[in-house]
This record gives sequence, C-alpha cells and structure tokens, in this order.
Amino acid sequence: MNKTYKRWLAGAALALAVLAALAWTWYGVRQNADGRSRYEQINDEYSQVVDPADPAAGLVQAFFRESGGPAYGVRLLFSIHDRVAHGALHVELQDAAGRRLAGASCDMTALLDNTFHALIFEEGPVTLAAGETYRLRVWYEPATPEDVVGLWASETVVNGMTLTGGTAGTPAGTAALQLVSDYSGRFASRAFWAPGALLALAVLGGWRLLFVKKAGAVPVFCVAGALLGLVMSLIIPPLAGPDEYAHAATAYAQASELLGQAPYDEAGRLRMRECDAPYMTDKTGERGVFAYKRMADQLLVSGQDGALTAAGDVRAAGDGSRLLYAPMVLGMTLARLLGLSFYGMLWLARLSNLAVYLALAALALHLTPRAKTLFFCVGLLPMGLQVAACLSADMMVAALVLLWLAWCLRCADRPMRTADWLVMVLLAALLGPAKAIYLPLVGLCLAVPGSRFGAWCDLKKAAVLAAAALAWIVANSAYLDYQLRDFNTPLRLLLALVVLAGAGAVFWAVRLCARYPRLRLWLLGAGAVLALAVLAGGHILFRFKGAGPSPEEMAAGIQPNGDSRYTYSVAMLLLYLPRVVKLTIATFAANLSAYWQQALGAVLGEPIVYSVQAGWLTTLAMTGVLWLAALPAADTPRRLPGWRLWWTLGLCVGCTALCVAACLTWTPINYEQIFGIQGRYFLPLVAPLALAAGEWRGVVRARDLTAGVRMAQIGLSAAVLLEAISQLAAL
Repeated sequence: MNKTYKRWLAGAALALAVLAALAWTWYGVRQNADGRSRYEQINDEYSQVVDPADPAAGLVQAFFRESGGPAYGVRLLFSIHDRVAHGALHVELQDAAGRRLAGASCDMTALLDNTFHALIFEEGPVTLAAGETYRLRVWYEPATPEDVVGLWASETVVNGMTLTGGTAGTPAGTAALQLVSDYSGRFASRAFWAPGALLALAVLGGWRLLFVKKAGAVPVFCVAGALLGLVMSLIIPPLAGPDEYAHAATAYAQASELLGQAPYDEAGRLRMRECDAPYMTDKTGERGVFAYKRMADQLLVSGQDGALTAAGDVRAAGDGSRLLYAPMVLGMTLARLLGLSFYGMLWLARLSNLAVYLALAALALHLTPRAKTLFFCVGLLPMGLQVAACLSADMMVAALVLLWLAWCLRCADRPMRTADWLVMVLLAALLGPAKAIYLPLVGLCLAVPGSRFGAWCDLKKAAVLAAAALAWIVANSAYLDYQLRDFNTPLRLLLALVVLAGAGAVFWAVRLCARYPRLRLWLLGAGAVLALAVLAGGHILFRFKGAGPSPEEMAAGIQPNGDSRYTYSVAMLLLYLPRVVKLTIATFAANLSAYWQQALGAVLGEPIVYSVQAGWLTTLAMTGVLWLAALPAADTPRRLPGWRLWWTLGLCVGCTALCVAACLTWTPINYEQIFGIQGRYFLPLVAPLALAAGEWRGVVRARDLTAGVRMAQIGLSAAVLLEAISQLAAL
C-alpha cells in the first residue's frame, strides 16, 4: 500500500473516530441537559386529595402569577391511590373567560403516586400578565372506572385561588401548583452541533493541513487555535471563567472611560447600561443549560441604549493594567457602540481577547528559531485557550511569556542588532509589570550569550533587567507599599539595598558562570548560603522587633467563619519563616498533581466555585505530547547548553516562590495550607519547563515526529473541549 492510500485511510479512520466522539458526547448532552425545567411555586400547601366528580369535566384551578412572565407548563402533585392508572390525562390553560391558551397531555401510566409531574405545553411558552387570573383545567380519560387520578390540595383556599370540580363534600381548597418558568426542551442536543461541528473542523482541518497540504506551523496554529478558541468562547458560561466577573467589571469601567462616560457613581458603584445590570454581578455567572439557552436567545440582539442609567456593587480586579485589559476594552467599546446586548458585548470582548492571544502566540511561533512544535503545543493547551477565550488578564501574560521566550531563543541563535536589543528592552518592560510573580522570567536574557549583544554586552543586559524592574515597581507601587506596611523608612531603605545587592550579585554570578565553568558549583553554593543568611537575618530581626500580632490580638482577630483577619505581610513572612516553609510543603504535597492538571487545562472552569475535569489519562497524554514536542533530534545542538538549563529551572522556581509569597498575603494566618494558588498561575512556566526537559539527552528523536505531535495536540485539546461541553451542560 503506497503512502497516499495510507494517508487517506488514516484520514478516514480519524473521521470515524471524530464522528463517534461527537455522537457519544451528543448522547450524553441529550440525556443530561434536554428536558430540564425550572419552576415557580404558586401554592405549596397540601393536606388532602381532591378527586374529580366527573373525569371528563375534570378539576379547574383558578390562579394568578404576581410577577407575570413566561409559563412553559405546569407541575401538579398527583395521587393515583396506590395503583397504576391507565388512560390519558390532559391539562388546559385558559384565560379568565375560559378561552384556551395552551395545553398538554400525557399517558397516565407515567404518573407516580404523591409525586409532582411536569406537563409542558404543546404550543410552547405562554406569557402570563402580572396579577391577572387564569384557569387550569385538568381532566382525564380513564381506561376503566377504577383508574382515578386526584390532585393534592390545601383544605382552605389560598389567596383566593379556588379549586372546583371535586367530589361532593370535599372542602374547598387550592391545588399544589407550580408553574414551569423555563424549560430546556431539546435545546442542548440541538445547540451541541454548533461547537461540535467547529471541533470536527479543527481536527479534520488540522489533519488535512498537516498531512495533505504540508502546511507550516503558523497557519495550522492559527486555523486550529481560532476554531478551538471559538468553541471555548461559546462553552464557558457567561462570567463563569476564572474571576471573569471581576475582569469584566474592570474592562467595563475602562470602556466607559474610553467612551467618555463616568465609570462609577458617587457611591463608588459601577455604572452600566440597563441591559447589563441583571448580569453584571459580584459573583461567578450561572452555569448549566439555562445559561446557554438565555445566551443563545440574546446573543445577536442589538439596539440597546448606551446610557449608563443603572449601577451595581461589582468588584473590579484592582485598577487594572491598561495593557492587559486593552483587547477586552476594545471589544466591549465596539459592542456598546453597536448597541449589542450584554451577551453580545461579552462575546465580542472574548473574541477580541482570543484574537490578540492568537496573534501574539503565532508571532512567537514565527520568531522562534527552535522548538516550534513545543511553542505550537503550548499555545494550544486548553488552559491557554480558556484564559484567551474568556475575559482574563492572564491571556496577555501567557502570550507575552511565549513571545519573550521566543525572542530570547532568537537572539541566542544569531548576532543581535541594535533594533533587536531595543525590542528585547521593550518586551522586558511589558513583561515585568504584566504580573508581578513572573518578573524572574526576564532573567532569561542573561542566558543569551554575551557575544550576541556585541559591544557593551553587560550594560545592554543590565538595561534590559532595569527596564523590567522599573516597570514592575511603577505598576506595583501601591501593592508594595501595602505589603511593606510593617517596615519603617530605614528598614525599607535597607531592604532596597539588599535587593539591589542581591540582583547585582546574581548578575555577576551569571556572568562568571558563563566565563569560568569551574566556578559554577562554588557560586551556586555561595548563593544558597547567602540567601539562607539573609532569610535568617530577617527572621531574627523581626523576632527581636516583636513584629506581628500578640497572642491576645490573634485570638481577637478570629472572625465568625473561623478565619483570622491577619494575613501574611513581608515582615510576617520573615517572622513566621518556619511556618511558611511548612505551609508551602503541605500545600504542594497535597495539590501538586491538581496544579499540573489545571496548568495544562485538563481541569477547566473556576476551580474555587466549579470545575470540569477531563481526567488523568488526558493529563498524562498532554504531558507526553509536550515532552515529545520538546525532544531534540539526535544531531541538533543544545538549546540551553551548560548552566543555562539550570538557570532556566531556577527562574521557574523563583516565579513559583513569588506566587507562593503573593498567595500568602491573602492567606489567613491560622490556615494549614496556602489559600488561592491555582494551576493556571503556572501556565506561563510550562514552555520554559518543557524546553528544559527536552535538554535531557537520555532520549532523542530518531525520526521527524513534527506533524504527528502537532496533530495529537489539536486532538487532545478538542477532546478536552468535548468533555467540558458534556459536563458544563449537565451542571
């Protein structure tokens, strides 16, 4: 069999596998999400069974709904008198004059004794007027005279809603009645085919581009990323991404400023359009089939008034970096100018975020001279797609880290021009303040050989680091001031000198490592001893100063929920250093595997509130694909030769340490584990860690696996999204 036949046979097998996966997921969605209903209580009092005097005439219940709104059907509490009833049961919704509005029927064998049963109107939802009286007629056609169906009801009339038509001597009352206010019907199984078709197109289109067209990494990445990201933007429920409600509030406020509207009122509440007020809240958005149903109904609605006449207490994600929020702000601004609904505005902002992520990641993929397959796979990780296709500042951070790593590899591969160095300075200045915990990654510029910088190489590297440090300090000045609240001015100056001296020592140590390989172990040991000495000195200093709350203050600081109101500041980190070490070890020992799953995207959603989990098999498969993507060919030079490998790993450890320190600042001091660490915080570290793992030469590639590895990543990301669809619809 020649290669062409093998290729198309493999394509046919892939198409069958895709169809099977879609059919299996569709069946699960249909079983879990179709036919679900929400209901509103009209009367919940019942203590007697009312049987109709005449089954053909039935029972008639008068009722009203104070709020009005749609009614998809009714739920009634039936009694079949401890036997299976046979025949047909009918309900009819009538207006006050007795004119039919809607009706429903069911086989009486479906009724269970003393159990509510839903009957959905065949004509679809009926809009009830607020406070207006309606009639519900319930009658049946029994198979035998013994087939009797009654309704549970109260023994007195509730709110003037009388049940009539009962047997003689039955006290007047009100039936136990619920109105179905929403009904999913077959929406979920029908709507599934939109994202399902996009996923099939991503997988089969990726196969065609990779194996038939032999396309390069960038076009395949753009096509697959756009399709997979579009699916992600549709399946993560509105405002249900990680901290999305807070990021949405920040972007909304900045969009208001861009439109020349005051973002907050006198009370500090977020001003918004009337159409946005019901959904812009201070909590994670609704999940499940009804959230999707409402989004589908309103997604393309336009003509909304742009005036900010409503306000709400919605927590923004701090002041918000203009750079990190720029894509979402532009999307929201355009949507508000077009008068789109809340859902249209949110989706357009998500698509703007996704477009910028794909553009930056594709640029990184184009620029990197090595490890293109690794960049391809990292860029298509489900977690990366989630932060890109939701409103999240983490999108820009993840994209900037990829772009920074690609530029460093590019500069290490060829002599740098002045323009190359200026681009490096600019990228460092953008990455430094993007998110404080990733500042150590700027140190990757030190792994670029000095000869690539040309003249004044040390000064040029120092300028790159200084640009990042200054941008970081400016962006985080308020946060630093709060965390150093226990430091007086002399201690702050001392800390600044220690940090500067440490940065200088690291800079010169790296320089010496590059020039004198024999000194590396000595320098590493000296650095470890010096770091321990500084930590021990800080611990002793603050114990001597008596910093931190007293035992009496600690006891008084316990809140009703059991949490202490005291959290760790910089001074308290040093004061309680042994406890901090214990907390860190306990946290990572208990959660390391979960962090890795979340970092890759095998666990999506908002982990603190809800999550959808693809399972460990998928996690192991994605880990294996990343490892294969990072594997070098046997005859290729090292990408991180010598000390640069350990330097890269050290920078990743530094980012992790800053993440731990940042999360400790909002961890109550009486907790036994660190609060707030989430796996997505480690997403930017996946690429440098995988790059470092690929430098282990115990295993090398004997053949070109590029197309297969890229196809595997597309397939795994699509599989995670399919699993997410199934689980999210069932919430």
